[in-house]
Amino acid sequence: MMPMPDIELSDVYDNVFSDEIKVYRHYTSIFIDQIFIHHFVESGLIRKKSYAELVNPDSHPSLTAYHFTSKLIDYYLDRGILTVVGNGYLSVEHELEDKDPADEKLNSFLAENPDRRSFFEILRNIRDVSGQVLFEGEDALLTLANDSFRTAMKLWEDLMVTAKVKQPCHQLILRVFREQTLSKNSITVFEGGAGVGSVLRDGLHDPEFMLVLEKVKQYYFTDISLSLIKIGREALRQKLPEEMLARFEFKTANLDKLQLDEQDFTRESSIDLIILEHVLYDVIDLDRTLKLFHHMLKPDGFLVFTMAYRTRPGNFFIFEYLQSTFQSYHQAKLEPGFRESIGYLTLDEWHKSLNRAGFKNYRAYPEVQDHERWPYGGILAIPSK
Repeated sequence: MMPMPDIELSDVYDNVFSDEIKVYRHYTSIFIDQIFIHHFVESGLIRKKSYAELVNPDSHPSLTAYHFTSKLIDYYLDRGILTVVGNGYLSVEHELEDKDPADEKLNSFLAENPDRRSFFEILRNIRDVSGQVLFEGEDALLTLANDSFRTAMKLWEDLMVTAKVKQPCHQLILRVFREQTLSKNSITVFEGGAGVGSVLRDGLHDPEFMLVLEKVKQYYFTDISLSLIKIGREALRQKLPEEMLARFEFKTANLDKLQLDEQDFTRESSIDLIILEHVLYDVIDLDRTLKLFHHMLKPDGFLVFTMAYRTRPGNFFIFEYLQSTFQSYHQAKLEPGFRESIGYLTLDEWHKSLNRAGFKNYRAYPEVQDHERWPYGGILAIPSK
């Protein structure tokens, strides 16, 4: 079995990152409280519907509405804000207060921290369309795009590129990328869900990353969205020499519909590095997709993917608030014993799924004991062949 490389991230998981998580937790918890106060408490919905009705999929206009509601309820149950009483209804044990009713504290924070504006703007915009998600079953990002496509795409691009809480995810991928080029003259890379090219664009802030890219023989830059691919392609066109950009193949690809040996990058043992930045948990059939990647990778190839690790609801819902408003986040097929969760997975679920697919050698970042305080990270896996 190929030895696991030592990817060092102690300079990323530090006090500065802990402070970023605290800021994210603080403002996102306010947005969540505002949604709950307005749509569930002040509207009287908590008094009108029993707990069983609120968590019944058939009582919601879409799976997104159902999961968003049930995760919101679980969040407050786990925190002791809500309890289920004898008549099956929910009781509010502790009254919630809107801690920033006019967003004055948030606006002041963003004025002092303009580099965080896009990230928190889209979180706030999600709050503002939450009623359409909860009661009309809409996808939050599509709702924002219907109002102003260009504005929504710009906010999404900035979010993917600048969100500081995702820096460990980017750094893990970039360092695995560098590691894979150390012992090889050239490598072939497949990136699924590449979107606006956030990982590569982050890497290009370091001039030495260009030396890593020089080892790339072929880079398959794929996403399900042509609009996002165009944004990513244009951003990379402005930063990469024409000769290097010629090694990139920009194309739409749906990870759920890829077939073995149907395209160049799905040939047996054709890929040195597979990258998935915050996308693998979205696939419908995780086992099928992981086995496809196992087939695609060379024996000494790397699979690196990022996400947040699911922990208890009272801690974790804050970190899936954004994704929980997207329809794509709720399409996965559940498998008892392997995948029990819609959306993000626990480390144990990843362990079982990776092992079954043939990835018996893997390492998770950060360590499991840190998943509650540092939920964002990823996994480096090596195929067992």
